[in-house]
Amino acid sequence: MAYNSPYKWASAERAAMSDERRTVDLSTVRDRAEERDDIDVDENVLAAIEDRADDGRIALDAFTEWHRECRAAHDSTAADVDAVESEFEALREGLDPAERDSNQVRSRVEEYRDQFDAMRSALATTAGRLDDTPERPASPAAVYEAGAQLRRAERVVHEVAHSLHHVEEGVESFETWLDDPAARIDALGEEMTGFERYLDNTESLLDRLEGDDTEGMRPFGAWLSAYHLQRMMALVFDELHADVDELETWLERRDGTYVDEVAALRDRLDALEDRHETCSERLDSAAADIEGFAAKRTEVADSVAEFEAALDEQEPPVDWGEVEELVQSQFSELGLQVQR
Repeated sequence: MAYNSPYKWASAERAAMSDERRTVDLSTVRDRAEERDDIDVDENVLAAIEDRADDGRIALDAFTEWHRECRAAHDSTAADVDAVESEFEALREGLDPAERDSNQVRSRVEEYRDQFDAMRSALATTAGRLDDTPERPASPAAVYEAGAQLRRAERVVHEVAHSLHHVEEGVESFETWLDDPAARIDALGEEMTGFERYLDNTESLLDRLEGDDTEGMRPFGAWLSAYHLQRMMALVFDELHADVDELETWLERRDGTYVDEVAALRDRLDALEDRHETCSERLDSAAADIEGFAAKRTEVADSVAEFEAALDEQEPPVDWGEVEELVQSQFSELGLQVQR
């Protein structure tokens, strides 16, 4: 095995880093990065460094400028997030206390606050990354590492700015929703449509279980998937009833009459509950035809119990994004699939 003298290595590093021009040879950056066991070379990073190079070499001054650009973009985006969040909180504070504490308003407020928290967290991580990134890297390998950090910072800041655009549009819609009866009625109807899709999935699974063509299907797995969706849907109805009641009370304080619209929402909710009850009956019937059902059910009893306990801990306004993640995590743990 050849002996690599540390003095020889240091000499090579000095040769690659021109003292006269303070530039770095791009081919050396690639070579040194590929030699490092702790670096997974990304061609996109090398391309980003090359974009700032001249005639095969990158000046360290160019890195300093890149770093400043990243910092400026970060600070500008952070200020934009703060501005939109301040407008949102001012909108919330301007509401009547009873309105502010209603289930539907609280649900939307918490949703937007979670999004603001996520953006601020991403920006804080990026700020720390920029603090740790040298403006003038000291070696070709450090040039690659700094480039990777700056490119990642650029990407995160861009993603946050993109998310903020959508949040800002959402806040504008929220402001309209606060005062527009039609917007509130449509929003609750769309929410019901979303839950109908869960019942569609459940019924599709049950159709396969009850049908003659079960090739390639694991009957107990299909049953367990349907059971989880049913259990999740049981959480829905109390909240939807409360939402319809809240909406009806709110509409009564507005000009005009919305009796028919509220009645239509209640009819849809009743139909959902009827479908849910029918699915529960079909689940019970299907279980009797699954070979070894009792033993298989026992094997997953602890996991199912934990899932049900997590659902029972949910309190209005329910965070349906969190419930969706809980369902997906449970399906992943048990190797189940949801039909889409």
